[in-house]
Amino acid sequence: MLGDLELLILLVFSEAQPSFIFSWLSSNGYTYKATNRLIELAKQDEMNGSREALKTLLYEKIQQLRLNLEIFSKKSETLTEIFTLTLLTAPIMLYSLGIFQPWLLPQITIVLMALNMLILMLYSNLYPRELRVMKLPRKMLPIILYPALVTPLTKILFLDIPLEKLLLIFLATSFPASILIYRETRQITKELQENLEILVKASSSPFHVFSHLDPKLLKKDTKTELSKTVRIAVYLLGLWGTEKRGLAELKNIYEEILKTLKAIRARGTISALSNLVSLFLLGFSSSLITQLLSTLASRDMLASLGIIIDPAQLYTWIELYLIYASIVYTLGLALLSLGSPSFYPLWLPLSILTTLAGLISGKKLLGW
Repeated sequence: MLGDLELLILLVFSEAQPSFIFSWLSSNGYTYKATNRLIELAKQDEMNGSREALKTLLYEKIQQLRLNLEIFSKKSETLTEIFTLTLLTAPIMLYSLGIFQPWLLPQITIVLMALNMLILMLYSNLYPRELRVMKLPRKMLPIILYPALVTPLTKILFLDIPLEKLLLIFLATSFPASILIYRETRQITKELQENLEILVKASSSPFHVFSHLDPKLLKKDTKTELSKTVRIAVYLLGLWGTEKRGLAELKNIYEEILKTLKAIRARGTISALSNLVSLFLLGFSSSLITQLLSTLASRDMLASLGIIIDPAQLYTWIELYLIYASIVYTLGLALLSLGSPSFYPLWLPLSILTTLAGLISGKKLLGW
């Protein structure tokens, strides 16, 4: 569905009247949702025979995107700091408490899991709406679901499977989904770059737009609303004509949008990847706790230290949280880097590998 930014691009750079463009969109099957302000300004410009009010609103939107880049940077830093607390500091402290008060373990784990999901929900609108261009097709829904289902099913079928082997199975089964999601993101990125190439051709050619661009290409289905808008705009300019200055201005506007999108994605990815250290340390610390507890249990030293927990009980809850943390981290990474948690399988192998590396490093440290 086309929003205000997409509609403004169409309205500002077309020679047709706004009412005709709205009608053309509806008759050609394009859905849109315009705010009352945009509709009023479109009526005003149509009465005055100009585009000044709509153009002013468009540049306000572009300016807001620049401001959103700074806001995003601050919010992404806050989210990574919160994840450091909820993924590393809180679980280690609370599991240490659970050693002496084992009845707290179920509540602790459930609260931590719920807290992480709540944080993701609160930050779900981290990306500006206009820049949430990455959307996964519905046909790829099974790809989202199956990596998260493989591990619990494996655990049910093989109750005594060690955590390291369970994570290795999780890692192996996550690669196909990761590759498919990667291909999808690459296609979207390529499409966004192709839009710029289309605008460069249209604005630099001394001849008619359609002499260098096939109208069928401009009306072809796209993966993003932004691509659809740019191509429709060029198509309509080819139909109804425009000055070359208008095409050059449209190219500059799109370059600004694309530049802001790339900057947000880069900053989000860097912020999220910094939390890999926390995920590694979570696996490392969990390994140390379970091994030290096992060592004490093998030497009948637990009771003398006031520890009444069955080590197997602690292992179960730590195992559950480690697997859960690997998935939740990728949800946050997908949200920060691409604007949508649905792309989490892309980062799943990296997350699992980091957790596994932490676990193995903890064992190596104690010589197990």
